Amino acid sequence: MGRAAIMVDTGAGSTASLARAGANPSDLDALLLTHLHPDHVSDLPALLWDEDVLERQRPLFVAGPSANEFFPDTKVFLERLFGAAGAFPELQTVMKPSAAFHLDIKVIDVAPLEARQVISIDGAQISAYPVPHGRAPSLAYRINGPGFSAVIASDQNGTDPGFASFARNADVLVLHTALSPRAVEHPFAKVIGLPQTLGKLAAKAGAKRVVLSHLMAFPDSHPSAASFSLADPGAVVAAVRSGFGGDVQLAFDLECIPL
Repeated sequence: MGRAAIMVDTGAGSTASLARAGANPSDLDALLLTHLHPDHVSDLPALLWDEDVLERQRPLFVAGPSANEFFPDTKVFLERLFGAAGAFPELQTVMKPSAAFHLDIKVIDVAPLEARQVISIDGAQISAYPVPHGRAPSLAYRINGPGFSAVIASDQNGTDPGFASFARNADVLVLHTALSPRAVEHPFAKVIGLPQTLGKLAAKAGAKRVVLSHLMAFPDSHPSAASFSLADPGAVVAAVRSGFGGDVQLAFDLECIPL
């Protein structure tokens, strides 16, 4: 109670999950987008549509990465969705600062590789750090509040040693572990860290607790099924623990982790 309500990414089903968890989207103070891959932003129209229907009367702060040759920056992306000529023109008022409910957009530079302050909300200090994720500009986020710190590592390959300094001594470090330890030869291993790599990164950061999120599965009949984390969650946890000696747990939908 009394803390800022912050949401990180809006993947498929996230709006419905908020409702299932008993959360009120109108309480959201900030939305932090790590990157613009569809599995991280596909439910954004649904979230904003719900807020429009519920007649939200205050802005929603949205932060996300800057552009490169493959991706638009976050503001351009949102304009392509919700501008007058966008995919969802019925929501175009969210792009107008004069509207009671509009998006207060902040584009975070992904170069050079350094931490950047994003916003302070109700005593929570939010900062961002660019992380390597193939062609997609991607941001990790750190939330420092009264008596706690949490870092969302985002999709990253785990090769930038500077991230460890950004995540230093986090009470909770959320690692995206889409791959299994066996995915060494899988093409995704170039852009998403193997769990054994991410475990070493967590150790360098001195994290107090690690939560494994972004777990993925393919059908058992698929040739790549064994390369994804849900094929053997126990092996994923063991691989992270091979490099990190602290507490490691798998994330579950609607789970509440006290800070």
